[in-house]
Amino acid sequence: MFKPIDFLKNRSLMFSFKILGKFIKIYEPELFTGEQASLTLAEKISQAEYKKLLIMTTSGIKRRGQLDSVIEQLKNDGVSVFVFDDINPDPTFADVSKALEHGLSNQFDAVLAVGGGSVVDAAKVVAMAATNGNSPEKLVGIMKGKQKPLPFYAIPTTSGTGSEVTIASVVSEKESHRKRFVIDPNLVPKAAALDPVLLATMPPAITAMTGMDALTHAVEAYLSRNASRKTDRYALEAIKRIFESLPVAFEDGKNFQAREAMALASHQAGIAFTNASLGYVHAISHQLGGIYGVSHGLGNAILLPKVLKASLPNITNQLAELAKELNIGMSDMTNEERAAAFIDSIEKLNARLNIPSVVHELQKEDISRIAGTAYEEAISSYAVPKFMSTKDIEAILCQCLDNLLNSNKTYAKVLY
Repeated sequence: MFKPIDFLKNRSLMFSFKILGKFIKIYEPELFTGEQASLTLAEKISQAEYKKLLIMTTSGIKRRGQLDSVIEQLKNDGVSVFVFDDINPDPTFADVSKALEHGLSNQFDAVLAVGGGSVVDAAKVVAMAATNGNSPEKLVGIMKGKQKPLPFYAIPTTSGTGSEVTIASVVSEKESHRKRFVIDPNLVPKAAALDPVLLATMPPAITAMTGMDALTHAVEAYLSRNASRKTDRYALEAIKRIFESLPVAFEDGKNFQAREAMALASHQAGIAFTNASLGYVHAISHQLGGIYGVSHGLGNAILLPKVLKASLPNITNQLAELAKELNIGMSDMTNEERAAAFIDSIEKLNARLNIPSVVHELQKEDISRIAGTAYEEAISSYAVPKFMSTKDIEAILCQCLDNLLNSNKTYAKVLY
């Protein structure tokens, strides 16, 4: 259903966010890049002389020894370290509360997140809750923390979420599976390290999904009604890097140059969407992740070309611009043809990355509920270039249905 009042609500909200953004400074973290950047960050943390550092990560990262050199560096510099390695994919408030309790019991005074977007998002909320005396649930919304969070640092081990540079954290409600947002400019870490050595062990499937997550961030930011020259510049640089480097990183995980390029692209895309906002791909994908546990990057990858097609003709000129910048299509093409060629290039990239075109877990009977929740998220959160009704969203979801009977196919659903 299309509600004119919701259209006006969205436009007024997004305009207000744009004006507000001119008065609220969003800082970018101090950034360390290149091989062994994680050790440089560890040295930076050591200089701050924290008494007890909580490192939040996953059991897989700890098991593979990816933390060992960082912990050794910190301990050699006299930093007392303790590790919480029980962060799950799409963390719930129960997961975050458990980490918070672990930190408080050890009297921590700083946090280091080592992991993908789920780890970094959980660590943000832990750092904020620790100084505000609140349960994590009380921080849902915009700038609910009265006090600044504990000092917070990040070492991403995936190249997709850009969470190390964003002002938001996404946490799930356990019972309803609904994604909730904690938004505050103070959630940006003090410093971050993009270390291709740590990224090189990402399996191909995770490389593909997180890379397409970054591409979605950049494309939706570029198409946003709240885009600016700054966000367009970051988004365009990210898109170019991803088209060039993602296939290389997918096919040769030990290519440090491609890994670093993808890390930088994810970071740039994070800056872009933090300042410009996202769109319907994320609004729908969040629901698929909450209900079925579909990897966020995978959901984005499947939805991106479908949402772009549904957003035409409102985005034709912008997609044509992207196609021209990436040398996609012929010089004598019309804007409509160039836009179609850009969408086709995304579908071809998905195919090269072995990403399916459907969501195998999606059930037809859930489509109406998913569309309704996605519709509400888009209205309240995103400066979308084209306003869609719930029926429009349902049509997109129907394109994602797996029509093969008794299909039990899944794509990688692991937290790296």
